[in-house]
Amino acid sequence: MGISPRSRVSALWLIPMFYLAFGGLSYSVEGHRPKNVQVSLRANWPGTSLLLEAGELLSKEWKDLFWEFTELWLQPDRASNCSTARCCLDIILNDGQSFLSNRLGSIFEFSLTLRSASPRLALYRQLAEDSLSSFPVDEEVNSTTIGLTSDGDHSRSTRLVKSGRSCCWVDTGSVLLFNVPELLSWLDTSLDLEADSLEEPELFDFDHIYFGSLISNKVAILYGAVGMKCFQEFHVVLAEASKKGKIKYVARPVLLSGCQAVANSYCSFVGASDAVNLGGYGVELALKNMEYKAMDDSAIKKGVTLEDPKTEDLSQEIRGFIFSKILERKPDLTGDIMAFRDFLLSSTISDTLEVWELKDLGHQTAQRIVHALDPLQAMQEINQNFPSIVSLLSQMKLNDSIKEEIITNQRMVPAGKSLMALNGALINIEEVDLYQLMDMVHEELSLADQFSILKLPQNAILKLLSAPPPSGSNVFRIDFRSTYVHYLNNLEEDAMYRRWRSNINEILMPVFPGQLRYIRKNLFHAVYVIDPVTTCGAEIINMVLSMYQNSVPMRFGVILYSSKLIKHIEESKSRLPIVAKNDDFNEWDDISSLIIRLFLYIKESFGSQTAFQYLYNVCKIKDATDVLDEEAVQVHQVEEAFIETVLAKTKSPPQDLLLKIEKEPKYKEEAEGTTHFVYKLGLSKLQCCLLLNGLVHEPSSGWTKETYTQRKRVGGQEESLPKRRHVRRLPGSRKFAIPPTYELDLLLSRSFAWFPQA
Repeated sequence: MGISPRSRVSALWLIPMFYLAFGGLSYSVEGHRPKNVQVSLRANWPGTSLLLEAGELLSKEWKDLFWEFTELWLQPDRASNCSTARCCLDIILNDGQSFLSNRLGSIFEFSLTLRSASPRLALYRQLAEDSLSSFPVDEEVNSTTIGLTSDGDHSRSTRLVKSGRSCCWVDTGSVLLFNVPELLSWLDTSLDLEADSLEEPELFDFDHIYFGSLISNKVAILYGAVGMKCFQEFHVVLAEASKKGKIKYVARPVLLSGCQAVANSYCSFVGASDAVNLGGYGVELALKNMEYKAMDDSAIKKGVTLEDPKTEDLSQEIRGFIFSKILERKPDLTGDIMAFRDFLLSSTISDTLEVWELKDLGHQTAQRIVHALDPLQAMQEINQNFPSIVSLLSQMKLNDSIKEEIITNQRMVPAGKSLMALNGALINIEEVDLYQLMDMVHEELSLADQFSILKLPQNAILKLLSAPPPSGSNVFRIDFRSTYVHYLNNLEEDAMYRRWRSNINEILMPVFPGQLRYIRKNLFHAVYVIDPVTTCGAEIINMVLSMYQNSVPMRFGVILYSSKLIKHIEESKSRLPIVAKNDDFNEWDDISSLIIRLFLYIKESFGSQTAFQYLYNVCKIKDATDVLDEEAVQVHQVEEAFIETVLAKTKSPPQDLLLKIEKEPKYKEEAEGTTHFVYKLGLSKLQCCLLLNGLVHEPSSGWTKETYTQRKRVGGQEESLPKRRHVRRLPGSRKFAIPPTYELDLLLSRSFAWFPQA
């Protein structure tokens, strides 16, 4: 089956990422620093306009900001007096930051300098090429060849389009429109056509849709760049038609090579003619001469300095002098003062250092960096000139608070490792790159900006940003402790667990990965909320009995309810007693309530294990019918399972017991009570959910542990099947069970809590 060129979303995204991975290397050597080697990584796509990149960055904050920024630059004579790239960049930054807060304005400037929106414009360029290649263009005498690339490869991107309108066009899905008269004609004729008869171009989440134009089904995509005369002409017509509800106006900013000559201002194509350097991938190799030379430094030439007062940290005391204050008082003697500082630094060099001078050298170096006006510059200076300043560092007075902080940090970070945190959130420095780090900072600043709108103080905002995230976004804990919870086992009292150790410290002992600790304590409560007549309820009963027989160190229980009774509660909004005498609800048709009443009688008379065996017998009789309908359980099957369960345990006829139970109001009220309890907890909508120490886990189609022994009917006889491993259910399945042990350990680590016996 063929793939339409207009639907290649994956391919369009793949190509920019491919260029990111295999961008070309460029080597450049600066003339005034011939000993340094600089290596930069350049993208393989052509350069993109900084003006268009600014619009894309604003759209990430809010989609309507793109249109507000576009309307601003559609004004006549906008930045017409700028003739340099620096002037254009300043205007673009000022305009962009005017739509943002101070916090987001700083990250906007950094993102624009980093050219982080350039891949998005390269994607639009590919979509534009796709649009032109989808329809044949007539070659006329007055036509101009316009390329989509700037590297000389016009084999696929060169198109012959009408002169004067080649830098912008409108794609309607069925035709390309290259001038305003054609667009007006299409708008008039499209009104007479049905929306379903028009072929619509494909839209994406990153497209810029004009405000309020979502009501129309007719799509018109404008390809062009802000700053072009043709873009402004098309925009006026399309915006007016969009406001009237005629079309859905979409803009995709594209600046074709060769269109700079018809631009309204110089700022429209600043950055488009230069290659895009990928920030964060550049490398500079600084070569230094390490040869020893004999020099006479007894005389210091006047006016000669080895340090730059603009970049050097002068706030540190050297032999009793603070040179920052001296330079403030005597700015005309900057050269002599810096030369004197160099002399003091060189005179402090000692051939040897005593042992006690090296004891706190690392702490003193860290203190020098922390207290510097520019810590990064100070770190670079110490790193590159450590032998010349080591004597000065050893003479610094160490602040005890700095030393204590360093010792505290060393307890958290292993030796030889580095740790990076953003508002308390740890970042893996081995995997994060510059663009990911910028996105993280942008997210934190956006969140802080939202808090500032609420008029929160700065210290409160910092605490909120540093707060750890919740353990689970959709997981909540409820208090299910009630008499309506029916437990199958009790690890602290049952005889089968007497050989287990009861010391809670056993939980700290090492075990195989994923293995639960066999401790005679009710640490984990797995309580299922089920309707016993449903298929998932039957599977859970089978699974619970299987886990119990295999001595899984967990306390299992169920909360039973009736789905029909829940529906009656929602419709009548009734309270206890749920079923009144004047209600038209037929309680004899409610099989779930009948099963619950019989379950309660068996538990009261013969114990919990016999009651759970009764539920298993109901499931077994239902499976024997080979009917998949959840409502396939009949009254006689429920009574048959009851007789099979209590026949060997009672002297009275089971039929008499059935009549007695059906007339006993106590079990009826308790069955209604447990259903009402589930309704109040709000768990009836989840259907077969799990409460693991109170944490609510909805049914999923994940890993399900099947019962170890199953039965199938073969020729009228039952044959035992071998044990089965964990199987993966299809996505349509609603089965839910305790995951395998290697997944269960992670689940239980969040659910550790003490719950007293209900």
